[in-house]
Amino acid sequence: MALHTDTEIYRATYDLCKLVTEYVANMERKYKADFGAELRKRCMALVMRTYEANTSEDKPPILRRMRQEVEAVNLALRLAVDLKQISRGQYARAIALTVSIAKQATGWQKHSESALAAGLSRQSSQCAMESGRAAGAQPHREAQQEYRRQWPQ
Repeated sequence: MALHTDTEIYRATYDLCKLVTEYVANMERKYKADFGAELRKRCMALVMRTYEANTSEDKPPILRRMRQEVEAVNLALRLAVDLKQISRGQYARAIALTVSIAKQATGWQKHSESALAAGLSRQSSQCAMESGRAAGAQPHREAQQEYRRQWPQ
């Protein structure tokens, strides 16, 4: 497992967090305290989700939550443009990062889900081998008969 700080998605989330912090510093006072603070908090949550996903055994739920948070950041950035708190150029730079984060999180999620599914299918085939089902009909029948002898109805 790579350090979370060495991953491309971490660098993108960190860059977004840094960029948004700069944008919020230049917002009007009436937006800075609540709207800006919430936007910064959401971006910091994206950085933390990267760490969580990298260290967790069950990555898909964390990555789904991360993708939802990316959409919330996108919405907040769009609102900031509409309220004229950031320029369209600033918005474009931030959105390029959120698109990158979303794509990477989606790819990571799909990879994690397929790895989990492969792990589960290996486990189920191992159970099948142990019960005799994988060896064919005769060993399976014998295993069923043995089970019935142990547990009469």
